[in-house]
Amino acid sequence: GTCKKLIAWIEFSDDQARSKFETPEGIIVTKCDQCREMWADRNTRGIEGEPPCDTCRVFLDPENEDAAKIYLMVRNQTLTRFNGQYDVPVGLDHNAVWNMIDHWPTKIKDPMECFSRVISTFHHFLKEERDDEN
Repeated sequence: GTCKKLIAWIEFSDDQARSKFETPEGIIVTKCDQCREMWADRNTRGIEGEPPCDTCRVFLDPENEDAAKIYLMVRNQTLTRFNGQYDVPVGLDHNAVWNMIDHWPTKIKDPMECFSRVISTFHHFLKEERDDEN
């Protein structure tokens, strides 16, 4: 349960980050903003409806907040192995994760659980990446 919610939030967050752009006026527009604008435009043309925010948007559970932030900060601190052609990620550097946990500005209630969530989340996305490659 908890890691699935964490993973869903990270996927949502990454999707928002990938789809955002800056207008010539300097306004940052997210995917959610684009969806709201699309629905507003449809409504002006007589197509009634509202953006599906309730079924689309993913909120971060408070118990996942530290793990999510730590994961986002260390997810590129990977251990790699040479496969004969190039280096491939095989894991997340545990030292990087523990360093973040140990130096986190607020005390993490259950450091081992936080570590486990970060590592599990990393391996979920690594598996997804490998499945996409095959």
